[in-house]
Amino acid sequence: MVTARQIQIGRLVLDIATADPIGGEKLTSSASDPSYLLAIPLSGALNFHQNCRTGVATAGEYVLLSQMAFYQLSVERCIAMILLRIPAAELRARLAYVDDHVSRRFDANEHMSRLLVDLIRGVADIFTDRPPPNPEALATEIVSFVALVIGAENRGGVTNVRNARYHLKRRIFDFIDKNLSDQDLSPRKIAASSRISLSYLYSLFNDDGTTVVQFVHVKRLQRAYELLVADQRGHRTVSEIAYEVGFKNVSHFSRTFSRQFSMAPRDVRRPARFVGRDAKPGQKETRRNGVGGLFEGQSQEGVLRTPLYDAV
Repeated sequence: MVTARQIQIGRLVLDIATADPIGGEKLTSSASDPSYLLAIPLSGALNFHQNCRTGVATAGEYVLLSQMAFYQLSVERCIAMILLRIPAAELRARLAYVDDHVSRRFDANEHMSRLLVDLIRGVADIFTDRPPPNPEALATEIVSFVALVIGAENRGGVTNVRNARYHLKRRIFDFIDKNLSDQDLSPRKIAASSRISLSYLYSLFNDDGTTVVQFVHVKRLQRAYELLVADQRGHRTVSEIAYEVGFKNVSHFSRTFSRQFSMAPRDVRRPARFVGRDAKPGQKETRRNGVGGLFEGQSQEGVLRTPLYDAV
């Protein structure tokens, strides 16, 4: 596989790539950078394998893969594709049991899939040679729509017990969303809202390898991020937004926000061209080649240089 070009959209990485039928790619991602990969073939068929599941995604379809575990991609003829890498926390905070949707376990909603593919293709086509005016806001909208589409998949094949846990967890997610501003929001309050025990609440979140406290913390950071993106003119201070999403200490909010998004809260509202200007003199901006370093070291010669819509 060869990356034609890579686009950084906020905390998302989008690769326009080509794949040839010589061999298959066996891929993993570093556990220190947990993420999901949304693969969208633009022409031909993309074969995928993960979690003992195999399948084929054709042009106009997508497949979600986890970069926290082994997976394999292969093609029977040279095709063009888009690979979108999304931080795991972004989807896990928006979807109940997101790992259930990995390797296309459920049937996709045809109409929603078409909208998603058109959105990602359009973003890649429009912003190939120029950055979006507000990449952080665009990244937020893309992740939200990806979660919406994946959540619309038909879960009819899941057992009744699993479905019951799924719907219960969705209700818990909704309760947390509505009460993020409550600085005293606790696992005990959350469990009481659904009339379940604390141990059962913990087990629901253990399914996704997280805890209730960690989940609420990430949700608060994401909500703050969205509020900052939407308030480009700075009508509210960073402190006001921190308190609005339930943080008790602004300094703690700023530190954890910076760790989560690799930028200070104030930088979210700065135009992209100004962020990172504090680099040392002579320091060059670096760009990783490929998804998670997959294509690192491969030649860029002979790759696609035409608009995406000409590739199919």
